[in-house]
Amino acid sequence: MAFNRLGDNNWWKRTAGGLIISSFIDSDRVIFLDTNFLMAISQMKGFNLTYELDRVFPGNRKLIILTPILNELNKLHECGKIKVERQAQIALQYVEKQCEIWDTNYEHKNIDFVLLEYGERFKGIIATNDRKLKRLARKKGLLTLFIRNQSYLMLE
Repeated sequence: MAFNRLGDNNWWKRTAGGLIISSFIDSDRVIFLDTNFLMAISQMKGFNLTYELDRVFPGNRKLIILTPILNELNKLHECGKIKVERQAQIALQYVEKQCEIWDTNYEHKNIDFVLLEYGERFKGIIATNDRKLKRLARKKGLLTLFIRNQSYLMLE
């Protein structure tokens, strides 16, 4: 029996050319973006996040940035290291154009717990490349969106 790496959850389908596309038709998928996911936009040449999001979620979607993550991006933008400042600036420009900013009153020092809390509350998807956060999200039954091979998005 052949093992299907993409699983049997029917969130995907393969086109005649071999391209994997999503079959989500749900209205308004809520996606919470993490800092490292946003910073990866500028680190990967040839990666187009908007195109990949359209491929994975062809229907409506909401990209959400929580205020602690926005504050973290602003701190990185002012850190003094030119490369990090540039990556944070690109991430902030993307947030300004494409995302909704949700003001949060968080009591946790760890921003990951705030993301997980909002992901559970709104049944959202956590977009991150952080292994620890992905593992915690999966334990809580949340879907995670991450960049695979610096070229496409993967949903687990």
